[in-house]
Amino acid sequence: MKKDYLKGACLARSLETQASDSAGFRYSLNKFIRNLDESKSAYDDIEVDDPGVRCPFVASMVKWAHLANYRLIDYLEKISRGECDEVLTLNFAKFCNKDHWLSGRIGSDMMAYSDKPLKEYLIFGAADQTSMDLYRSYESNVTELAENLKKVKSTFNQPELYENLMQQMGEQYAEHDVAYEYEQMKDHYVEPSLNDYLKMQVKACVEFLKSGMLNDILSISNEDAEEVDEEKLHKMLDPDYTKPDNLKKLWAKLKKFIVLRGDVMLVLRHDLNMVKLSPELAKQLEVSDGTNVFGIVKSLTALLQQNWMKDFRTDAKYNASWVEQFVKALLASEYRQMLLDIWQDADKRLTLKGNIIGCLKMAGVVGGSDLGIAGAISSGSERDIKTFATYIGKGKRQQFCDWICRYSQT
Repeated sequence: MKKDYLKGACLARSLETQASDSAGFRYSLNKFIRNLDESKSAYDDIEVDDPGVRCPFVASMVKWAHLANYRLIDYLEKISRGECDEVLTLNFAKFCNKDHWLSGRIGSDMMAYSDKPLKEYLIFGAADQTSMDLYRSYESNVTELAENLKKVKSTFNQPELYENLMQQMGEQYAEHDVAYEYEQMKDHYVEPSLNDYLKMQVKACVEFLKSGMLNDILSISNEDAEEVDEEKLHKMLDPDYTKPDNLKKLWAKLKKFIVLRGDVMLVLRHDLNMVKLSPELAKQLEVSDGTNVFGIVKSLTALLQQNWMKDFRTDAKYNASWVEQFVKALLASEYRQMLLDIWQDADKRLTLKGNIIGCLKMAGVVGGSDLGIAGAISSGSERDIKTFATYIGKGKRQQFCDWICRYSQT
């Protein structure tokens, strides 16, 4: 009990100190509201049924909820002027529900203690108010808090409000130690390997995760978390580097946006954003829904135009121009939807690439051994190369293989 109470008391004091900052409310709303929620949980865990402990605790929470509302009103006023000073990454489903704040023991406790005025519990300035007056004040403040958070949530359909802020954050992040270490790395290595860059990418991503931006957004399943190769991530980071305890869970959330591969880090749905920026891209793809196919077309085209293709192609006619036409035709064929469905699963993309190369080998476009081709393409471990060679070998079994063979003969 003592540990729980002390934890709540420390949170209470921390919140009060931050909230009392008169120089423009510089404290983080994210941290404030999360700590307020954690204080409520700490209250529910106090085992001693002592109004001298519980009533002052609730009185402090009333003050913090009131200050949070004051800060939220300021936040909303800035948004109305097209300004934003913080991106709220809260669990809105929970915090916008006033029943969450009113659940637990607070209501029943305050009713049970209402026979005495609050001043008897050393709550000064309370006059003859009772614990029920305190509860009504708490109820009013957390109800307003929930409503204010709903208003904030409604601004999420105006992404332009956050653009400048994210740009500023990006500029600040560019000055981070990761950027400095990248410059140092370029000095230390005569020619950095691709794996060196991958390690820097992983570290940059972990630094982002440590910022807490993804803590309370998205939901993942146990399966999502289990698919994360945490051991591999640890190997790519320095032994003395401080990693978040919940790295596996956070990386599973990150995979909703980006995916780490042996030779590249892809931004998921980057295709959709790019077509929005340049609608002409959709026309260039010669299909009606370029937003769905831009990513796969760009990735496959880049793969088949790499240097390995020149070494393994059977005829010089299979040049960059031929590759572009081939990929576009493949994505306009009857197998288009099947390929798009496979591509939607980021974990199957590498398999699909190998399968398509296997089909091109079956069609006589490329020659050589599966392992030789895989080794020329992949810069990963021996195991990764053998795995990719297996994907190439299975290409001839794919439904679209006959189509690729026919196309290559025209």
